[in-house]
Amino acid sequence: MEKRLDKVFRERLIRDESFGELRPHSLLVEVVSGGLVPRGRALNLHCGMGSDSLYLAQEGFVVAAASFTPGEVEGVKRLAEEAKAKVSTFTVEPTNLPFHEGEFDFIADTGCILKVDEGERGILLRELYRTLRRGGRMFTMLPNYKDSPDGVTRASIEEMFHPPFEVLVVNESTVADEGGKADAVYYYSVLLEKV
Repeated sequence: MEKRLDKVFRERLIRDESFGELRPHSLLVEVVSGGLVPRGRALNLHCGMGSDSLYLAQEGFVVAAASFTPGEVEGVKRLAEEAKAKVSTFTVEPTNLPFHEGEFDFIADTGCILKVDEGERGILLRELYRTLRRGGRMFTMLPNYKDSPDGVTRASIEEMFHPPFEVLVVNESTVADEGGKADAVYYYSVLLEKV
């Protein structure tokens, strides 16, 4: 008999390999499980399949899952409802986020910032800064220039985020593929703070 998602959500951690395709990004798990981010309200920007949003909900966050694509949001909404997870979904414009100033303790972005048109990127970063509370933290993953012509360097990370954010941690990492095997794709894992 197949288990319902709500029962699975309560009984197993999404970060476990046994959870199947609903595995969150490993770099996000490192930051959250390492105690590097404050608990409370979280914005999961570019929510994708919903695994990052469900993971954050399992970790005790009240999650706002946001995407620029209505189809993504609908899939996450169905998963969250079935899992009975504290996840609200939003379709947003990158230049006008519908959230209050200082609303979030934590923002998780696993691949959205560089996908936004360069002309809108600065506006999106100001919007993210506005919605984060003082002392709140933002995590993002950025492709390394070694693997992507649109990738970043350590120096360009500083230029992109500081000011207004304080850059706390920049780590170069490989990202595991869906089978859990380390892929040869390099990313920068970046942790920022609103001071």
